[in-house]
Amino acid sequence: MFENLPCAFSYHHSVALNTASVIFHFLVEAPFPALQTSILLLALLNLSAALVCPDGGTCEDRNTCCRNSAGGYSCCPLPHAECCSDHLHCCYQGTLCDLEHRKCVNKTVSLPWMSRLPAAPRVQAGLTGVICPDSKTMCPDGATCCQLPSGSMGCCLFSNAVCCEDKLHCCPEGTRCDLARSKCVSPSQQWFPMMHKVPATTRAEHPEASIICPDGKSRCELGYTCCQLASGAYGCCPFQQAVCCSDHERCCPAGTRCDLEHDACVSGATPVPMLRIAAVPGEGATPVVPIKIDNNKCDEATTCPGDSTCCRTLEGGWACCPLAQAVCCDDHIHCCPHDTICDLETQTCNDQSGGRPPLRWVEKVPASTSAVQCDEQTSCPGGSTCCKTASGQWACCPLPEAVCCSDGEHCCPKGYRCNLAVQTCDVAGGDTRPWLRKVPARQEEPSGAASGPARPAGVMCDARTSCPRDTSCCFMQETRRWGCCPVPNAVCCEDGDHCCPRGHRCDPHRRSCSKGPLVTPWFTKLSAAARPGAVTDVPCDDRSSCPAGTTCCKLKSGGWGCCPLVKAVCCDDHEHCCPQGYSCNMETGTCEKKDHGAPVFAVPQRRVLESRSRGAQGVVSCGGTGEFHCPKEDTCCPTSATEWGCCPSPRAVCCSDQKHCCPAGFSCDPSGGCVQDLSSWDAWFDRSARGGL
Repeated sequence: MFENLPCAFSYHHSVALNTASVIFHFLVEAPFPALQTSILLLALLNLSAALVCPDGGTCEDRNTCCRNSAGGYSCCPLPHAECCSDHLHCCYQGTLCDLEHRKCVNKTVSLPWMSRLPAAPRVQAGLTGVICPDSKTMCPDGATCCQLPSGSMGCCLFSNAVCCEDKLHCCPEGTRCDLARSKCVSPSQQWFPMMHKVPATTRAEHPEASIICPDGKSRCELGYTCCQLASGAYGCCPFQQAVCCSDHERCCPAGTRCDLEHDACVSGATPVPMLRIAAVPGEGATPVVPIKIDNNKCDEATTCPGDSTCCRTLEGGWACCPLAQAVCCDDHIHCCPHDTICDLETQTCNDQSGGRPPLRWVEKVPASTSAVQCDEQTSCPGGSTCCKTASGQWACCPLPEAVCCSDGEHCCPKGYRCNLAVQTCDVAGGDTRPWLRKVPARQEEPSGAASGPARPAGVMCDARTSCPRDTSCCFMQETRRWGCCPVPNAVCCEDGDHCCPRGHRCDPHRRSCSKGPLVTPWFTKLSAAARPGAVTDVPCDDRSSCPAGTTCCKLKSGGWGCCPLVKAVCCDDHEHCCPQGYSCNMETGTCEKKDHGAPVFAVPQRRVLESRSRGAQGVVSCGGTGEFHCPKEDTCCPTSATEWGCCPSPRAVCCSDQKHCCPAGFSCDPSGGCVQDLSSWDAWFDRSARGGL
């Protein structure tokens, strides 16, 4: 699925390579690993919007990422290119690869195909660098140390690169330097542009050092320059003794001047691209969560902190995504920022327009109905952490056991530390996450406040089977049992295995749920829980009940009667009833199922039996073991060699498949249904095992 991906990293042959050289000449002075990561990212980006190939490698702007034979990615120097199946070449958009003639062809043209270029190595967070042989200098991770004409060390931005004899250029691993033509040539005679080496960085003796900005509060890493932003705050320019441009957004190296019109730093005849002052977030950063006073309510009993988004879990419960208006991913574990798409294969959040690099997805935290007490009068929602604000008030961080940052405004996940300089959460090993804003805590209501009525623990599918609260019962056709859809008031799909949210329709062709133009993945139902213990009656009113598996119907006397069918249709004569989906035909005394107004099935009507008072004993033992019981009006039928089920009809016929049964006077049709004379009962009764009393 990632065969043709446009990328925006790298260099435009010699011109951009020279630019990259100048960039690195100034950028590699920073001794901090975190700074080297940001610097290397900036250099590879070449200060343009950049995308990363799925394996983390980078390609030039207006290139295409193509999968190579090693399972990684290489760069086709064409936009929206066609990647050839030999994993070595590529063709122009709108053409096809002609492997036999080594051409790019369509109906009107035949063009030479292009050789792919190696992708730039992935820049890892927590970069530590490659120590050069002189033990005094270092190169970024994924680079190779090569000697310069001056005798000092330089860096080639390829891993295991070939250092050319002119001590100015280098080539990718597995190629040789062709200095006469300024190319890198592979054994198969493919060629790539040479890369200019850049000076290596002198290793810092005190990497923990930093500089304090004029406001006395902000800090920049050693080797950076403090520049004031348009907001009045300070940012860090990754140049030593840099020139801060008048737009308060960009900066230039020492000895150059800002050319805002051409977005360049000018020094003599050599222009240098400008750098933005704003800190570069680590790979996988996501937007911070805006502050919000009220909590987000998932249902009547569950909330998520602040602007967090309620997402369903695999079990059908609630979890909180610590992002506003987030996208809940299909795995029911992770979530992504608004306006992005969950990519389950790469575990990232991808921009729908392709204009931004992929982001790390976020793991949801459990929602909770229990509050976290900050003090005697203040609390935070369950799953959050109490943190003090700068004013001394309590606030809630939407993460459990979080780290409260010293600025009194932000917080980080457990195990991370707050990096106030770049506003991220860092952990040993280089992983970087966005920090989160705390939300105001809530005040406790008076202790005497009335509590609401207790809610049922689940949703009853029938008298013996239930699903968790806030789910829906759906019948699973294949197993002939109840299943639970993890959304309330759901639409049960006809395939018997899936379901969709209320207001949606099931789209079996795309295995999704549709509502107008909106398409969402459908849910897989979970098995319902069978209730052990005694058979539960169907209450008709406060005094009368019918056995489980029957339906209460009014009698002529005004009392209640029991129809020996589940969810039956009570006939107007108050004496008979019909199966669900049928209608009573009082003239013929039958139950009819119609298709477009014409009767297609007819079965005899059932007589309504007198109901019994609540509490009366009305069960019979099945099999003589005392372990299984059915209502008196039902018929015991074996479901296996050792288990019994209840057919909701008296004196019923048990079918040989041990799954179905038919009313008295009918026989089981192996092809499906119950047969009596010329009538056909198309809706078989489904038996369910009943546990012992």
